Amino acid sequence: MRVVFRVEGEPNIGLGHVMRCMALAQSLVQSGHVVIFFMSPRSQQFCCNRTDWIGTILPMTDIESSTEPEWLAKQCVDSCADWLVLDGYQFDQAYRKSLQCLAFNLAVFDDINNSGALYADMVINGAFNATSNHYHLTAPKAVLAIGPGYQVLRQEFLQLMNRQWSDRDSLTLMFGGSDPKGLTSKALQSLDNANASMPIIVITGAAYHGVSALTNFIKNSLLDITHLHDCQNMAVVLLNTKLALSAAGGSQFELLACATPSILVVVAENQTFASQDAATQGWCQVVNSDAISTDEWVTQGLSLWQQPERLLGMHQKALLYAVVDGANNIVELMSEQKKTSENT
Repeated sequence: MRVVFRVEGEPNIGLGHVMRCMALAQSLVQSGHVVIFFMSPRSQQFCCNRTDWIGTILPMTDIESSTEPEWLAKQCVDSCADWLVLDGYQFDQAYRKSLQCLAFNLAVFDDINNSGALYADMVINGAFNATSNHYHLTAPKAVLAIGPGYQVLRQEFLQLMNRQWSDRDSLTLMFGGSDPKGLTSKALQSLDNANASMPIIVITGAAYHGVSALTNFIKNSLLDITHLHDCQNMAVVLLNTKLALSAAGGSQFELLACATPSILVVVAENQTFASQDAATQGWCQVVNSDAISTDEWVTQGLSLWQQPERLLGMHQKALLYAVVDGANNIVELMSEQKKTSENT
């Protein structure tokens, strides 16, 4: 198959969309398929620095938003694409409708099914609560790659060597590719005020713009901080994490795969339901960044840190959930759908 991805990743929207598309692309290439990405030069800079990036990136320049769907459809036809994968909230109902085409199938990554008719041949949503999102109403003819069997993880999380508890010793902070709410600096200030003494790992994404100020804070702080910017070995870090304070969203699947007890901080509305479902599994707690202060949820984390048996219990509950190669399951569905299309 030839699969085209249309996705963006930059400071104002974060890198989550790009990272899950990259995870699916890794599985596609591993299965012998060809992948092509269309994205703006602004997004490309974050992808090209990844050591695990896979697929050809083709630039998009000087294309009017109103004519982009027509242009994109032509690129797919010219490249003999079997599938076009969209991931991003900017690709609204009108955009998707314009991409209805007999020449290729359309797959849409979705989170909460709140953007109207999807006009998709496949809907992808790996959240535990995805089956309750009524996709039969917005995508009645689509193949549904939804639920935990379709959680998309990068290859590094599918090749975990050790999830045992005894080696873990760090508190890890991670608030997405760009951290638009500045939670990294706020959490560190709260930890500093509390005179936290444990080893702290701070992970900032490639689109994070506060590196200079963060470096200066670390230099002048008495906290035991290790800063990892644009981390390329996230699985290794999470396997050594006793407790994570993390933005909710796609990161929760990575944390669960590594059986890492976590406090998930909801920073966007679309993260709420999936995070609440994760909390019912017992391996994490959920807070809303708009509902309580940073000091409050950092204090909650410090309290958990002082309860080793409880943390161990959260870790053991996470271990009950198998690491699923959801990306490969999606690839198999794509291949089956392609064959079905060819036979009709």
